[in-house]
Amino acid sequence: MVAVAGVDLRGSERKPSGIAILHDKGLYINRLYSDEEILRRLLEFNVKIVAVDSPLAHSSSFRHVDKTMIKLGLRVLPPGWRGMRMLVERGIRLASSLSSIGILVLETHPRSALKTSRCSNLGELASKMGVPQPEGLSRDEEDALIAAFVSLKFLQGEVVEVEGIDGRIFLLPPVC
Repeated sequence: MVAVAGVDLRGSERKPSGIAILHDKGLYINRLYSDEEILRRLLEFNVKIVAVDSPLAHSSSFRHVDKTMIKLGLRVLPPGWRGMRMLVERGIRLASSLSSIGILVLETHPRSALKTSRCSNLGELASKMGVPQPEGLSRDEEDALIAAFVSLKFLQGEVVEVEGIDGRIFLLPPVC
């Protein structure tokens, strides 16, 4: 099995980001702080695809792709909002580092991906994906696991893609 991952990125390295890796021996899930820690862990598992919960392009307001998501009934925040700018900067930096070493980076939005999966919660989604859901996950770890499922479905050629002139957001197909 090709290792795939999901990262629920936080804007600051002082707050933990969720990371989930699906690999041949199962699931690794944790909360890490620095980009270096995230990168090291992805390399340790030889991850080939990672879905990141962060806008990966600047915009002063909503991007075209964000407006498309909203038209589909999916709630996203614009990259230009003051509280989002630091996250966007970090997401772009991390994506650049990952791409430079051959890891494919996808932009995702885990809560929207859960909605498009038609599953009522993460437990149901995990069951449909054949992964037992670990107990006691933080919201960051839950979102990272959903993002990892997006990477897996991308690998399987079954991902849903929402495209705009300024970006693409990858979501889950209906699985429930």
